Amino acid sequence: MKQTIVPMKSDAKLVVRTSADLFIEGSDQAQLVATVDDSYSFRMKDENGTIYLYADSDTKLVVPTTASLVLERVSGDASLLNFKGKAEVQKIGGDFHFQGLSGITIETVGGDCIFKEMTGPVEIKRVGGDLDGFQVTDIRAYGVGGDIELSAVKGKAQVTAGGDAHLQLTADPIVETKVTAGGDIYVGVTETANANLVMNSHGEEITVHACGQQLDIEAEDYTLPLGQGGAEIVLNAGGEVRVREGKEAMGEFSFVIEDINSSWHDFGREIEEKIRRSMKGVNHQLRHASWEASTAMRKAAEQMDQFSRNYQSGRDNRVVGFGFDANESAAPAKEKSGASDEERMMILKMLQEKKITVEEAEKLLQALEG
Repeated sequence: MKQTIVPMKSDAKLVVRTSADLFIEGSDQAQLVATVDDSYSFRMKDENGTIYLYADSDTKLVVPTTASLVLERVSGDASLLNFKGKAEVQKIGGDFHFQGLSGITIETVGGDCIFKEMTGPVEIKRVGGDLDGFQVTDIRAYGVGGDIELSAVKGKAQVTAGGDAHLQLTADPIVETKVTAGGDIYVGVTETANANLVMNSHGEEITVHACGQQLDIEAEDYTLPLGQGGAEIVLNAGGEVRVREGKEAMGEFSFVIEDINSSWHDFGREIEEKIRRSMKGVNHQLRHASWEASTAMRKAAEQMDQFSRNYQSGRDNRVVGFGFDANESAAPAKEKSGASDEERMMILKMLQEKKITVEEAEKLLQALEG
């Protein structure tokens, strides 16, 4: 695991590529906080004010909320929260969840795409799974392989689904809307909506119960005004078309985003716990190494004391059976000076710094003692 914190300007650009899952959250702090599950797979570089970040394991990023962001490639799932700067997604292999953005453009999402609380436009070229969203101004989704479910659409909508499409329009007045679906289309409007319905059901049933209109027919095409008429709502369905009055509803997909936020919050805690456990292990190793060094030094000191005692004892002993005449002067014996305190301290220091072993220290002392 690894956590990296570096300064990052509020208007800087960040380009991210990862082969695992990714979580990014905006912050008011002028810094980038990167937490990765595998420290060996994390790489980062700064080129002319653009930060490039690469990771091969799960990654959590906290970045300045007004920075510019490019998700170049994410092989797993990705989440982006509370980001006000320019956001661009080139390719995400798994699911993509985003919330609280001022706008985003998306090239390709292999799985599902889920969002809520958007304050700016959303543009999506391709989604392999479903597209679910709550609270959006303008949205364009050109190729969604599964179903589309959008609630609280407050601006223009142009979407295409391979499956069914459910839209709740809350704009007042209603603006241009175009929905194409391989399956059924369900559209909800407010009771005061003013628009012109242009519907095509390929011969399936067309039902309208809204703004004073009551229609139940089987027809290829049908055009019908709502209220005083207005902008066109064009609905092209492979199945049925249904238009009703209804209130905005968030849908069950909102809980998916909440669950993801909670799981990534736990991810941070797991990293912190791993760091704490690692630090405990390091502290234990340091204590053990200190104990071993103290033991080695104590042993060396005891051996030096023993050498000193032996040396002094040898000087005091006399050889029995020989004597000297009182008037005869004996040649003074050559005394051995032994190791000095400075030499002993030098050997101890070398032992402490692990430049020599205990055995080598003993040999040095023996040599110095003669």
